[in-house]
Amino acid sequence: PAPDGTRYEGREAVGKFWEDFFRNSANAHIEIEEIFGMGLRCVMRWRYSWGEGHIRGVDVYQIRDGLIYEKLSYVKG
Repeated sequence: PAPDGTRYEGREAVGKFWEDFFRNSANAHIEIEEIFGMGLRCVMRWRYSWGEGHIRGVDVYQIRDGLIYEKLSYVKG
């Protein structure tokens, strides 16, 4: 929910979120349109589509000790 979304911490919680998300969205497809990094940041531009339409968004990642430490998602809507 706006403005900050829901926070998921840890491998298990993040994995469960995506598992549930795709189970409930059988026709969903995420296409990576562009991805690039600089230092300990990475930006990914994507297109999420389902049977009736699509949305676009951007994810901003922060890397720490070689792992994703933080991921912020923004949707163009």
